[in-house]
Formats: sequence, structure tokens, C-alpha cells
Amino acid sequence: MRGGDYVLMARRRAGLLQRELADRLGLRQATIARWERGDRQVSMEDIAGVAAACGLHLEVHLAVEDHSWWSQIALQLELDPLDRVRRLTPPGSPDFVAGLSGLATSGQPFVVIGEVAGALQGWPLVLGATVIEVCAENALPLTDIGRRLRRHEYELPGGARVRAVDAPPGTHGLRDLLRGAEPIDIHGGELQVAGVLDLLRIADASDRRSARLEALAFQAVLDVQDARSKSPAPDGRTAAERIEAWLTQQTPVTT
Repeated sequence: MRGGDYVLMARRRAGLLQRELADRLGLRQATIARWERGDRQVSMEDIAGVAAACGLHLEVHLAVEDHSWWSQIALQLELDPLDRVRRLTPPGSPDFVAGLSGLATSGQPFVVIGEVAGALQGWPLVLGATVIEVCAENALPLTDIGRRLRRHEYELPGGARVRAVDAPPGTHGLRDLLRGAEPIDIHGGELQVAGVLDLLRIADASDRRSARLEALAFQAVLDVQDARSKSPAPDGRTAAERIEAWLTQQTPVTT
């Protein structure tokens, strides 16, 4: 992860605008913007100061470098988002793709979060969930799906269920997540899926037992995306060939 990612996560978790964070730190808004875009390096002291200004505490620890997920993530990112979900859905599970298709045509304002969002964004973890989690406002229009979302959980096509939450951990609800959400076209409809950094923010603030593993998976996705952005442009090789060549240039896993 880039240092600017920590700045952005902390600022959004605190519900601050760039200008408000800059005022608390005695800096210009442009400095915060450059940090978050990655145009300017952020020191550990600066990140700790940002965390404190956001009412948070920065914890740092050293771990063995592990790229064991990278190859799978790289392959996932070469696929269509729905194919990513299909690959990570074990036999006997609900048909999450059918459920997502039903949600995409509903026309309701919400953002997909949770494990299914992780799969859509390319993480490597096999899905253990039986529900599709979404962040939605209480004041949904009184359409059929709006009424059902107000009951917080109901069944979708394909046997999946959808569960609505008002404000996932570390967030300020739907409008907060919509700022970083990514649209995915599905069968003539569109889904808003929480961005990887926001999914990491939710996992980082959660007390669920699986949250630590999920946070590591999202960090790995960000690392692979960053590495891919620095790779040379496609040169006629197949996706598998490019991935294999890219992996050989990475630092070996220390065991």
C-alpha cells in the first residue's frame, strides 16, 4: 500500500474533507491531495500525525513478506468481475451472479460490500458467505425491493440472500461509500461496488474474526494493482504469459 492510501482511509473514516484535515494539520489542502494521489511521498511521522488528527492511532508491525496470493489475484484481475465471483464460489453455494443481476436491475441506491464485493474486486479468498451485503440508506424509495431492503434481509434469484446495513464499520454510510464506489455493468443494469480501499477500511475497523484475513487480502489486491500499473504495456503476449513474466520479476516469498 502507498502512504497516501493510509491518509485517504483515515480521512474518510473520520468523515473529514481534505480541507478540514489540512486545517487540523496546519497544511494546505493541496498537500493532502498530493499525498492521496501518490504525487508526493508521505513520511511515517506524517501518517501518524494524520491518524491522530482523525482521532485514530497508527499501529505498525513487521511481518514476513508474503506474495503467495499475488499470482491468483493477478489472474482474477484479468477476468470479468462476474467471472471472478464464479471462480470463488464453492459448489453448493447460492448463485451470487444471479443475485447480483437481480440487484443490478432494481434501480435502488446502494453499494455492494462484504465478501461478494471482495470477489468482484479480485481478492483471492473463496466465498464462505451465503448473503450479498449492501450498504443502503433507511429512506429507500417504497418500491418492492425498497420495502424488502428495509427488512434488512430477503432472498434473491439463485438462492442468495441480500442483507442491508446502514453504516458498515469505519464508514459514515451510503454517501461516504459512493465517493469511492466503482460501477459494474451487469446484464443491462449497473451495480455500485465499494472500492478496494473502502473495503479495507471496513475490514480494518471491524471486530469480526475474519476481518484480519480480509484486510490482508485487500492489501494484497492494492499491492498487485500498484505493481501492474508500473508494468510495461501489453506486447502481444497472452494474459497468462504476461502474468507469468510479471511474477518472475517479483521478490520471491521468504519461507
